[in-house]
Amino acid sequence: MAARLTLDLCGPFRAEAGGAPLHLPLRGAAILCVLARTPGQRMARADLATLIWGERGEAQARASLRQELTALRRLLPEATLASDRTHVWLEEGAVEEAPAAATAAPFLEGFQLTSPGFSDWLAEQRRNHSDSALGDALRRAEQALEAGAGDSARRAARDALAIDPIAEPAIRLLMRAEAALGNRAGALAAYRYFAAGLHAELQVAPTPETAALADSLRAAAAPAASPPQPDKRRPVLAVLPFEELGAPSGDMFADGIVEEITSALSRTDAFDVIARQSAYSLGPDERDHRTAAARLGADYLVEGSVRRAGERVRISVQLIAGDSGLTHWSERLDDTLGDVFDLQDRIAVQVAGHLAPHLRRAEIDRAHRRPKAERSAYEQVLSALPHFWAHRKGENLLAIAHLEAALDARPEDPLALGYLAWARAQHCTYHWSDDPARDRAETQRVIERGGLVAGDRPAVLTALSAALSVLNIDFPLARSYVDRALQVDPNNAWAWMRSGWLHVYEGQADASLAAMDRAEALSPLDPFRFNIHLGRAAALRLQRRYEDALTEVKAGILHGPGVSWARRMLAGTYALLGDQQQALEETRRWRAQYPGLTREIAIASLPEWRHERHYIEALHQLIDQVWSEDPDQD
Repeated sequence: MAARLTLDLCGPFRAEAGGAPLHLPLRGAAILCVLARTPGQRMARADLATLIWGERGEAQARASLRQELTALRRLLPEATLASDRTHVWLEEGAVEEAPAAATAAPFLEGFQLTSPGFSDWLAEQRRNHSDSALGDALRRAEQALEAGAGDSARRAARDALAIDPIAEPAIRLLMRAEAALGNRAGALAAYRYFAAGLHAELQVAPTPETAALADSLRAAAAPAASPPQPDKRRPVLAVLPFEELGAPSGDMFADGIVEEITSALSRTDAFDVIARQSAYSLGPDERDHRTAAARLGADYLVEGSVRRAGERVRISVQLIAGDSGLTHWSERLDDTLGDVFDLQDRIAVQVAGHLAPHLRRAEIDRAHRRPKAERSAYEQVLSALPHFWAHRKGENLLAIAHLEAALDARPEDPLALGYLAWARAQHCTYHWSDDPARDRAETQRVIERGGLVAGDRPAVLTALSAALSVLNIDFPLARSYVDRALQVDPNNAWAWMRSGWLHVYEGQADASLAAMDRAEALSPLDPFRFNIHLGRAAALRLQRRYEDALTEVKAGILHGPGVSWARRMLAGTYALLGDQQQALEETRRWRAQYPGLTREIAIASLPEWRHERHYIEALHQLIDQVWSEDPDQD
């Protein structure tokens, strides 16, 4: 007999008859699930009644079962459910289980029936299903590795980790698969991510077998991962003692401020910071900028003063070029004393966050004053940044050229590799590539090279995380990179911005908004300010705050005039607001910015996340309609 009833038990429960969905009562659905998973699909009435209505007395449970069976027969195809005075069963061949759409889907996901017996049965079934699915994924990964199919092995290992994130056989298979694909950096990053999760979950370290595999991968990567010699043009910064006004004799408050600022600045990898004791060793006659810079070997000096009046405190800070005395940046911060240590930390964070982009701008200007042929690798990277920020095809190509020139000078320069990966990822994603598949593959190779030499450099880790997420690949690895960057340098505005975007990809709107706010507070005039606005818009859209999201998208376009792809965000947001005419107009403007953009590439470039299907579907519909208006433009 051909099966007429189909039950989907992996993931949310579904029942279909002849392809049409059946809407069954909860306890009726539970009866079918139990019978489908009972050997012979036959069960004693008393046992079934107790399982489904265990909270009731025996007589009431059996009466409830009779009523439920009668109601079920009306809903199910004929000759599906049968019973006699002692047993209930499913007719042979009348029922089949749908194949699992996803290996990691839990058994009867979200199914809740408040019966102790059924709860115990369901827990056991879920354990059995999880164990079976995990074993199947591990076997597939092992077989794929033996066959030399690294991609298939990686997918199967990730399936296994999705089922059990702390399964050590699964992480070892994933590490072996990444290594087989030539991605030792990805293997080691996966190990670090796993080890952190294992410690958070069980407060234990990976087994010696897993740790030994990681050690062997590190040893294999050692020649390529050995850090290059420092670039002689990396800037050196010294924080001089601050002048203290209005404080009692012997007060150490200003010294504490300087110590915290020095510590905060030392966490960044954009410049070297002279030790505080060296700066304090200068005599009174050595404090002018030229003498101090020469004595300390510093390119830039941070000077300041602290003035107190009652509970109010005012800190003035400035960044000065050591050779010319030119002030590149100055800031005045007002606060209240309160908790002294908290105040010192707060001021240090503000100074470090605000100072870094201004120092970067000064270094870019200095690099531009040198002939291109004489620029060091570091100066080539600096020369690339303004083109990189512009977010236009021609500018991005110039950035790539500068970064490749840096790598010609220093083939394994971490910063050049990180920014090259990010720039190439932009080229693939924002419709600037003539051969997206080729450029995407090349970008992944650059990411892998960068991962081998990234170490704990926040700027490199942030750039690699951005490249991975912009390409919509390996969000867990992208998260591990940016989290490590923030652990090393909590005041890195770009890392907070990229963390905010990752929270969008992960469906975490509140965390994304908090990260974007932190990024903007640290660097309010940042060249990536447009991307902070656009990330905030995406998070607000997740919260269905469409009017607010629209305001942020427009602010992003205002601060980044070359960001043509953001028209797509405008179009989708207008569609969600119900303004179809404006949505179509913005889609047409988006298309007009990219002559030759095909419908297929436009759709392929859409974000890949499941938590905002309504937005993705709206964009699909807009693309279909606008491209159908003039298909010859492709």
